Amino acid sequence: MGEIYIAYGIILPVLVCLGVLGDVLNLVVLTRPNMNGVAYIYMRGYAAASLFALLCAIPFTYRILVHDTGLWYTYSNAFFHAHVVLYFGNSCIGTGVVMLLALTIERFISVCYPAQARNYCGRTRAFITVFVIPITTFILYCPYLFLYNVAICFNDRGELMYLKEQNRILVDSIWFHPYKWILEVVFKLIPALILVFLNIRIIRTYKDVCEKRRKMTSNVSGEQKRQYAEESRLMFLLGGTSTLFFVCMTPMIVLSLTIHMSWKDNLPYEIFRATANVLEVTNFACTFYIYCVFSKDFRETFLRTLRSAKENSMGASFLGSVSGLKEAMRPP
Repeated sequence: MGEIYIAYGIILPVLVCLGVLGDVLNLVVLTRPNMNGVAYIYMRGYAAASLFALLCAIPFTYRILVHDTGLWYTYSNAFFHAHVVLYFGNSCIGTGVVMLLALTIERFISVCYPAQARNYCGRTRAFITVFVIPITTFILYCPYLFLYNVAICFNDRGELMYLKEQNRILVDSIWFHPYKWILEVVFKLIPALILVFLNIRIIRTYKDVCEKRRKMTSNVSGEQKRQYAEESRLMFLLGGTSTLFFVCMTPMIVLSLTIHMSWKDNLPYEIFRATANVLEVTNFACTFYIYCVFSKDFRETFLRTLRSAKENSMGASFLGSVSGLKEAMRPP
């Protein structure tokens, strides 16, 4: 199936590489001293969740391309793919979704209700929220730890193999499908709808605020113009991130709810599955590049960090050369 190989063997690895690089750079930039706003705390949490979600895509892609039979020679590999990959990946994806939602809510309060922002958008509250979100998400996804079992079998040559097989007791239980529906609604459908609603409110309110500023202020300083432009870019950043989330995550809702159905093994469904997985990875792989395009502060901090790293590297190289020269000139 050429389409499946193109999706999992070419497109997905490229997206994962770009995404991992971008999220690492995100964390480097967002931990600089000047990036100390409340919104940046949520952005760090989102970048960390995105990074781990993308890392989980690597063993997932490898299994699809190489080990789709679910057979492994070692128990540790079988255990890892049966119990860890799906659980950890889904938990990180859910954490990233809620982090983006928390970021949007913080921006919504700051823009639409600035008088209440001091009470509801403080740094302490943000740190607590970023700490609680992953813990809660990992707890809610705990049943995914037991979605598959590891069984012992033998191949055609009589060699001992370990088989990853679905836990039918769990999958066929009366509570599992409602549980999956609730997870999809809580971590994907509801956040998507809230993001659309809040971003529309934020953009409308921000336009009204800008219009009032223009009417009340005849002479605007250069610094104020720069601040207004940066705020405008941040609105586009938030809107772009949320739109990307809505477009890329919607197919995953359908996929998650139909993955265990009997007709899931036909070719059109496999193509849809590959497309949904690629779109989901795209959502987490593009955040750094969106930040660079829409946020001047982020872009300038990134460039300063690069220059500083280059200067430090050149300084270390110079000191190393001087030390080597002194050693060479020392008399025997």
